[in-house]
Amino acid sequence: MSQAEAAIYRPLLHTIAYKIVGCSAIAEDMVQDTFLNWFKNEKKEVKDAKAYLISSVRNLSINHLKKKKDELFENMAPNLPSFRINSDISYLDIKQEISDSLAVILKKLAPAERAVFVLKEVFNFEYSDLPSIIGKTSDNCRQLLSRAQQKLTQEKERFALEPSKLSSLMSNFKNATLGEFEGLIKTLKEDISAATK
Repeated sequence: MSQAEAAIYRPLLHTIAYKIVGCSAIAEDMVQDTFLNWFKNEKKEVKDAKAYLISSVRNLSINHLKKKKDELFENMAPNLPSFRINSDISYLDIKQEISDSLAVILKKLAPAERAVFVLKEVFNFEYSDLPSIIGKTSDNCRQLLSRAQQKLTQEKERFALEPSKLSSLMSNFKNATLGEFEGLIKTLKEDISAATK
């Protein structure tokens, strides 16, 4: 899994870390450390990268809180230590990573595969939610996800990248990370409809 492909999980991992540590900057630190560990160790034997990354960021976040708690008792401080804001984080870099990831998806996956991958893998939609969006049965959606995962590990690019499509997907993807899925779902459904004509 390349860095561009892995970065598609960043919003999900950040949400998980944020729910644990309660601070966006520290949550981003946890996500960064998760990806650093992943790429440093090259976990080729891991079958489910998403589950591994979720488990890793959760463990790092919990360990962070435990460390803070230990420091509190050691120092016998009356107040919790203030959280460090990491000024080195470049949100432009994060935006570029996600853009690159979406570009990979657009170039390697057909519209239905793309829709299932983004909704199921990135945003944790249930299979029962997908038929009304994809126009396929839940079992078909499982097959589409399996094919999508395989194609993302291959070098072959099947489609030319359309900048306007990437820009639209990026904008809707950003809104979806804030809980606004209407635009993303509409875009994905339009792409599927256009491909079947």
